[in-house]
Amino acid sequence: MRNIFCFLLIAVAAASCGRAIRPEALRKGDKVALVAPSYWMPDSTISKACECIREFGLEPVVAGNVGAQMPVSDTVNRSYYAGTPAQRAEDLLWALKDDSIKAIICTRGGYGAIQMLPKLDIRELRRHPKWIVGYSDVTALHLACVKAGVMSIHGNMAGSLAGGGADEQGNKEMMKVLMGKRPRYDLQPSQYNINGEADGVLIGGNMITMMTLLGSDYDCIEDRGCILFLEEVGESMHAIDRLFNMLSLQGKMKNVKGIVFGDFTDCGDEFAYESVEAMLSAGAAGLGIPVAFGLPAGHGELNLPLIEGAPTTLSVTSRGASLAQ
Repeated sequence: MRNIFCFLLIAVAAASCGRAIRPEALRKGDKVALVAPSYWMPDSTISKACECIREFGLEPVVAGNVGAQMPVSDTVNRSYYAGTPAQRAEDLLWALKDDSIKAIICTRGGYGAIQMLPKLDIRELRRHPKWIVGYSDVTALHLACVKAGVMSIHGNMAGSLAGGGADEQGNKEMMKVLMGKRPRYDLQPSQYNINGEADGVLIGGNMITMMTLLGSDYDCIEDRGCILFLEEVGESMHAIDRLFNMLSLQGKMKNVKGIVFGDFTDCGDEFAYESVEAMLSAGAAGLGIPVAFGLPAGHGELNLPLIEGAPTTLSVTSRGASLAQ
C-alpha cells in the first residue's frame, strides 16, 4: 500500500510540474498496435491502414477486439462499439504491457473511450510509457495520459492512414513525430487572433469530450499552467459557446496561459457571428492571454499532430502565430 501511495504521489507531482515522460521514438521495424477504444471499423479499412503502416517501415499488430461489435441486447446483435468497455480496455492494456509493441494507434473515434476509463488503472500508462495516437473521442485517453504524466500524440488514426495513404501530409507528419520529431507550426495571421506569448503544457483536443471530463479525476486543467488546444465537429454555435463558457464558470481559465483553436468542422451558424471563430474570439477577448486561430488540426482535411502533455510555447503577433513543442 505504501509503495502504491508513493507511486501516485510521484505521478501526480510529475504531471503537475509538466515533467511528463516522453515515450521513446520509434525505429524502422518496430511493432505498432492498432486498438479500438470507441467505435468499430471494418476489416477492409484495417487492412488498408496496416498496409500504410508497413509503407512507413513499421509492423502493425491488430488487437483482438478491433473488429468486434458489442451486442446491445438479446434482440439487437450489433452496435457501433468495438466490443464492451472491458474488452476495449483489455486491448489497450495488452498493447501497453507487451514489451514488443512500441506505440499504439487508435483505429477511430466516434464515442466510447470515456466508458473505458473506469476499467483502466492509469498507473499502467506510466509503468509502460508508449505513444498513444488518436484524436476526436480519443481525447479522453489523452487526458488520462496527461493525468498519468505521460505524453501522447493528437494525430491521425487508422481511418486516415487507410484513406490517405503514406503520401498524405497529416499521416507523414504524425509518423515523423512517432520517430522523434518535435512539432513546430507557423500560422498565418487571423483577424480573430489575440497577441501575446505564453508557455505551458499542451492539453486538449475535442471540445465536448474534454469538457465532459471537467471536475473528474481526468480534469487536467487543475493546478497547472497550460496551453489549451480545442477543436470540434458537427456542433451548434450554442453548444460551442456553452462549452467555452463552462471553463470560466468552473474557474479553469486561471490555469490557462494561452489558447490555440483548431478546426471547427461542419459546425453551426445560428448566431449573428460570422463564424464560430468570431464568436470564440469575442468570448476570449477579456482573458488577457494569447489566442491563435487556424491551426489545421482536428476534423478538417489536414490534421497536423500535436504532443499532448509536452511543454509548449505559443506566440501570437500581428504577423501570425507560432506553436513550438
